[in-house]
Amino acid sequence: MNKAVAKVISKVILAERTVRIKLLGDSITHGEGGTGFKQDGEPIVEGFARNKDGYCWAKQFKEHMEAQFDCTVTNNACTGTNIEFVIDNFEQLVDADDDIVICTIGTNNRHQYFTDLPKRTKHEHMKIFYGNIIKLYNKFAEMKKDVIFVANIPASAENEKDKDNFWRIFHMNDVNDLYMKASTVCGFPFISMYSRFMEYCELKGIAVDSLLSDGLHPNDKGYDVMFKLILDELGLGRSVC
Repeated sequence: MNKAVAKVISKVILAERTVRIKLLGDSITHGEGGTGFKQDGEPIVEGFARNKDGYCWAKQFKEHMEAQFDCTVTNNACTGTNIEFVIDNFEQLVDADDDIVICTIGTNNRHQYFTDLPKRTKHEHMKIFYGNIIKLYNKFAEMKKDVIFVANIPASAENEKDKDNFWRIFHMNDVNDLYMKASTVCGFPFISMYSRFMEYCELKGIAVDSLLSDGLHPNDKGYDVMFKLILDELGLGRSVC
């Protein structure tokens, strides 16, 4: 159990009123890669809609939390987005009456497009992302929102390579490390899903790729693992029934 994280989420236990939980992130929180992924639910922001019935950790989390506690869970993750998108659309993604926000963003900040010259060094690119973590955290702090930041799961070795139209400047382990640094500086609760997912695979003796549908997005089994690890980090129990 992560005590800093548990201190935030414990507010749902024996709550005197309905606690509103908001999920923010990219495609891995939106649910891409899981069976039935489809943007066929309510609109989030222009160009994005909720993944109503697709299999993913966020849907399992919503169902568990709303069945167990007096709370609502709304998933405002948007596929293909980066931390700048969350900052730029903050007022549309975060509501004034949200109580707790769980934010998992950064997967799509690893790269730089060839057209976006000059090419940055790894240090320069990481510094920009780090600065935006601080900027995003300050937005939550100004609104007095409880926020838990999550560094996302590892990607495959193939996914971490340069592609046809961009350089992969830094990697998922760097995303994790930058959140860890920002957490120590700002004092916000932080979950290293990256480390927990790696540890799970090592303990089970399986390859990370075996839990991914395409080298990046989890398959159904991968989403099951994410859901269980999230609850463990939050300090919440799962029923044996």
